[in-house]
Amino acid sequence: MRTPRKDQVRNRQRLVAAARDAFGEQGPGISLEEVARRAGVGPTTLYRHFPGKEELLEAVLDDLVGAVRENAERVARIEDPRQAFRAVFTQSCDMSERDVVTFARLANVGGRVGEYAQRLIEGVVGPATSRLQEIDGMRPGITVQDIAVFIRMTLTTDNPESRVKAIDTILDGLLRDRNAGQEPGRG
Repeated sequence: MRTPRKDQVRNRQRLVAAARDAFGEQGPGISLEEVARRAGVGPTTLYRHFPGKEELLEAVLDDLVGAVRENAERVARIEDPRQAFRAVFTQSCDMSERDVVTFARLANVGGRVGEYAQRLIEGVVGPATSRLQEIDGMRPGITVQDIAVFIRMTLTTDNPESRVKAIDTILDGLLRDRNAGQEPGRG
């Protein structure tokens, strides 16, 4: 496969940025033609990069999760699995208000796009979750899929203060006591 030309890369980036803004403002129902117009390209260029709306929605989700994914890669170097998990979980929930709204709107489209959003979150939190499970540091029966759902739950809060409360409450319920090997609040 050959390397794309610079103008192709630039057009794709412009399309994703325009779609991110458009979906953030008007939701996923906005037309692809409007996205192309906002990006300053023709519809043919848009369809060359994204044959359908689902592909564009997935590209925007990728873009939204990019910084969170980079943070998770840095956090992977934290030795203590509890601290690493807490950092990944918190940072996965720590997006700008606008990005949270956009991600939630797109993740709730359902179908293939909703499943893709779920897989993105699972990919970010999976390694830290596995490390925590290996030391029996998490409530039994919790899966990576559950963690992704919990993160999505925090993204539906109305404001940053509510999100912090939700994150703290969820983490308190997930993490097992380090010393006793018990769940917090249990003997």
